[in-house]
Order: sequence, then C-alpha cells, then structure tokens
Amino acid sequence: MSELDSKALWEQLKEEAEERFNFQVLKCTPIQRGWLNQKWKMETNKGTFLIKQYNRERMKRYDLQTVKSALHIQNYSFLNGIPCPELLTHDGEVLHKSKYGELFTVMRFMEGDLIKAGTATTQQMESLGAWIGKLHNVFNDGHLPPKTETVFQLPTIGERLAYWDSVLSHCEEEHYNHLKPAFQLQKEATSTLDDSDFKSLTPGWCHRDLWVDNLLFSTNEVKAILDYDRMNFDFIELDLGRIIISTCLLNGKLNQEAVQAFVKGYRDTNKLSIEKLIVSLKLVWYMESTWWVSIIPHEGEPPKRFKEEINWLAKNLGNLEDILLEKRSKNIHVLK
Repeated sequence: MSELDSKALWEQLKEEAEERFNFQVLKCTPIQRGWLNQKWKMETNKGTFLIKQYNRERMKRYDLQTVKSALHIQNYSFLNGIPCPELLTHDGEVLHKSKYGELFTVMRFMEGDLIKAGTATTQQMESLGAWIGKLHNVFNDGHLPPKTETVFQLPTIGERLAYWDSVLSHCEEEHYNHLKPAFQLQKEATSTLDDSDFKSLTPGWCHRDLWVDNLLFSTNEVKAILDYDRMNFDFIELDLGRIIISTCLLNGKLNQEAVQAFVKGYRDTNKLSIEKLIVSLKLVWYMESTWWVSIIPHEGEPPKRFKEEINWLAKNLGNLEDILLEKRSKNIHVLK
C-alpha cells in the first residue's frame, strides 16, 4: 500500500474508532512489524490503544468466524492472567468492519520490546516457556470442546515425496535450474522421515503463530503474547517448534542454553521431553517447508527468515538430538 493509501486508511479507521469507542485520538504512530496487516499506536484522551487493520488479500485465506472466535479467546486469556492485549468490544463484537469494508480491531497498548529472531536470552526464554505452558493450559481448560480434526492434516511421507518430485519436474520443464537445489534439499530431508515419527502428536488448542514479531519482552521476561488471529485446534507441538526455531536460531546455530531455559519454564506446568521437542521441530519443518520453499518467492523480511529456518531444519533433521543435547559448559543441565 502506498503512503497516500496508508494515510487515507488511517484517517478512515481513526474516525471509525473514535465513533465506536467515544475517545479522541491525540497522536498516532505507525507500527512497522508483522506481515501485511497494518497497525498504529493511538494516544487518546482515554488511554493508549493499538488499532490493527486486517489485510484484505491475507484475510481471503482465513475463515472470518474462526478469526472472531480466536479474538474472543484472546480476551478470555487476558481475563485468566495471560499477558496479552485486551480487545475493546462494541455491540459484543471484537472484530469491527468500517463503512468502507475494512476489518479492524482496537486493543489496549502493551509496552515491551521486540527482539530480533534468534536473540532471546536464557532469562527471556525461561519466562516465555512458563507463559506458553500457562497459555496452553488456559486454551485447553475445558471451556473449548476439542475438534474432531486438527487444522494441519498430516500428509504421508509418500505424498510429500511425490509433491517434491512434482516441483522438481516443473523446474526441469521451465528450466528453473537455479531453484532445484533448494527443492532437492527438502526432498532429501523428507526421505529421512518415517510416518511413525509423528505417531504421538498432541492435538489441542494452540496459538499457531508464535514467532518473535508476536512477542514483547523486557530485559528478562515476557511482557505480551500478541496476535491470536490464527489460534485454532491443532498440534501443540507446532507452537513449541515454531517458538524454538524463531527465538533460538542465529547465524546457523541453535542456542542450546536458551532452548533449555524454555523447557525449564514450560515444565513449571506441563511435561516436555527432549523427544517431544525434536518431534516439534520436525513437525514445524514438515508443515511449513511447502509454504516457504516455493517457486514463487514471498516478499518481505519475515518470509526470508522463515525460509532460512526451514532450510536449517532440512539440513539438520537427523542431528537434532545431538544439537539439543550439546553440553556447552559443565554447569548446564542436559535435557532429559
């Protein structure tokens, strides 16, 4: 969206928010993070809020009712002590539609710092582990009935190998020789797996979008867990693997001390073994590899980072146990 379009969008949403919530915007600051959706920090005569516009093209991929349900669950999480923004409601709705058809939410602004991918400290990771454990327990406390199917339907290894073969064939036909090594890497990594690798997954209600841009930190702890839009019934392991690869992978190396700190925090409320963590990382790769390693490139920095994570996982699927168990000092307690 151009600068002019962005300004016009802001003016439209500002007017809508002031009318619905009976406040006056005194100052606004664009927030440059996330992917495609636009956000502004609003300082008003009734406090500081964040307004979020949902990108129309991106929303075509989601069921509107599912998004609305996820946002109501965000407020449920807030009421149950999870550090997440409280969404403002109007006529019982948390997802609002402007007179021009723009979908948006308004929530209380939460202070905290974004961190760069792979740079979380051990203190931050222990705090994150503790809060994600509590979040999973709030999601799965019985107020939401389980679904009969998870969002991610696992393809068989044979089906996934056939997919990569088809992509490689397309590259051959179109003479995309420069792309073939990336797809060959994914195929070779897939061939190291067996369908039994995913036999003991844990279905449950999950956040499904836990990466660094959706987390705010102080120096030593988590301040906010953001963006519940994709929250749904899926495999708990997907949350765990996505957190670890996003916060702990830097310059081709996984920060094992940070991983252990996350596990320590998560174990305050839930069980988490080395075997489950390895499966979690494999599952994130298995689901996301076809998204981020594709013939049509994704634009922007987040997809570039996601692709780096997927390629690292593809290269290291068989070494995850050695990587996670590496002793960097005699003072580190090895995961069991």
